[in-house]
Amino acid sequence: MKRSALLFLLIFTASLGFSQSQRLVLLEHFTQASCGPCAQYNPAIHNILVANPDKITSISYHTSWPGTDPMYNHNPEDANARTSYYGVTAVPNSVIGGNFYNGSPSWNINTIMPLYNTPTPMEISVFQKLSPNNDTLYATMIVKATGNVPGIPNAFITVIEKLIHFNSPPGSNGEKDFYNVMKKLLPGKTGVSIPSSMKAGEYVIVQASWPLKNVYNVNQLSLIGFVQNTLNKEIYQAANVTEGNFVALYNNDVELMKFTNVSDRMCKPALSPAIRLRNNGNTPLTSMEIKYRINNEELHTFNWTGNLALLGTADITLPALNYELLPVNNIQAYVSQVNQGADQYTTNDTINHSFDAALMASRSIKVKVRTDNNPQETTWEIKNSSGEVVASGGPYTQAGTVIDTDVTIDNDDCYEFFIHDAGGNGLCCTNGTGFYKVSSGTTALAQGTTFEYLQTAQFEVSSVGINMLPALTDFEVYPNPTSNQLFIEYTPENNQIIKVSIFNQLGQPVYSTEVQSPSDMTQKLSINTGNWPAGIYMIRMDNGSAISSRKVSVSR
Repeated sequence: MKRSALLFLLIFTASLGFSQSQRLVLLEHFTQASCGPCAQYNPAIHNILVANPDKITSISYHTSWPGTDPMYNHNPEDANARTSYYGVTAVPNSVIGGNFYNGSPSWNINTIMPLYNTPTPMEISVFQKLSPNNDTLYATMIVKATGNVPGIPNAFITVIEKLIHFNSPPGSNGEKDFYNVMKKLLPGKTGVSIPSSMKAGEYVIVQASWPLKNVYNVNQLSLIGFVQNTLNKEIYQAANVTEGNFVALYNNDVELMKFTNVSDRMCKPALSPAIRLRNNGNTPLTSMEIKYRINNEELHTFNWTGNLALLGTADITLPALNYELLPVNNIQAYVSQVNQGADQYTTNDTINHSFDAALMASRSIKVKVRTDNNPQETTWEIKNSSGEVVASGGPYTQAGTVIDTDVTIDNDDCYEFFIHDAGGNGLCCTNGTGFYKVSSGTTALAQGTTFEYLQTAQFEVSSVGINMLPALTDFEVYPNPTSNQLFIEYTPENNQIIKVSIFNQLGQPVYSTEVQSPSDMTQKLSINTGNWPAGIYMIRMDNGSAISSRKVSVSR
């Protein structure tokens, strides 16, 4: 009996060990070079960090008040984002574990021990590499779930300068040494979403780069990675830079990342899907088999050969598919073989993308572009179904300027709009905020701000029998992105029955209703999205004779 009880205890303990990991506590400290009390508290905090490197790590954000601080001026956008996120209104202020402690820095190591002793369901490793010219920092973070991860997690990689020393105080409080100063939040100030409800054994890789700017000493640069639950601000785990080179979890592991040429609306009944993939395995990727199809039609196979090193990426174009264009469509691709064998990690093998049938447009098109701070990087063009350019614009010369271009289309056809950014960061938000919008009358055919090098959209031009839905095409969706509640406003015709459907990225319906309006007054729908997983959803409005759609993002 005792032996059986001991065996059960060992099995139970082992299962707990697999589902929990040791937590490294993250301190996010808000300070300022002209803050008098900061000069009193900061040395004591630094001593705690030095004495307990296995228990706590730190990021320091410098604020705009109460006086002068050059470190704040070097990156006010990221510093303000975290200051606002936690509602910090005075410095010094310490935020520990995201939601564990937020207030005066009158804490000590005993304060954090309950959090340190609370296991966490994930492990993090962070790696950094400088370019040969020491002008760009490359960051790689791997997040592995060791248990089921609740909530909606976001991953951050923070570039810090471990020590900034001034010969003379840069502010009015007398401090000359500043530790773990935030230089940049990667991939951006809001981090990047990682899959919600990660389960034990699942992992994700986050990569980012930063062209160095306002660095005092490149040898003091380092990284801190952390994952935060956007629902309650809890920081699940943090990690300092891991020494050595990145080592993958598996030898044969390919990740299909996304389709790069499938827009949200299509009118061509043929498509040559382009896919971006990454080799997440230690073994060079030399061969791969991909299967793909649209709308559960015939399954096609493509065999790829090449030589892709660890973390190497490639864009490949698959042979064209002919398909029946439906109001809502889904394209799927997955890896069926890697290096003539099985992929050792299948969770990241499959990608799906939902798209609608293209909107109808007249022959009068308007292209509106608001340039960012690098207007010379932006160009656009419209091509017909034969690939001929029928209109184009850019590069531009004036930053932060709205440019309207009127385009007259000569022939009825399926057309595709392409917008390019030579810098690879779209029109938002690295170099200011811009946008683009393509419209026909009151119908928005395409619009956006955030993309990499290229974004596309298709629309169909018909000079007769245009079946448009002006009132519904301009329906308002807010807030976007949303978290718990979504509002849709539209103005229907008298007694018009409107069917509202919302689909996830797999093309599966998550919401459906029919509304009959007794008048042509503006109508407002309220939809609870609190239980929806984070991601992109497609809203479709159907009045029985025409369909209009729009995307909405749900974040946590």
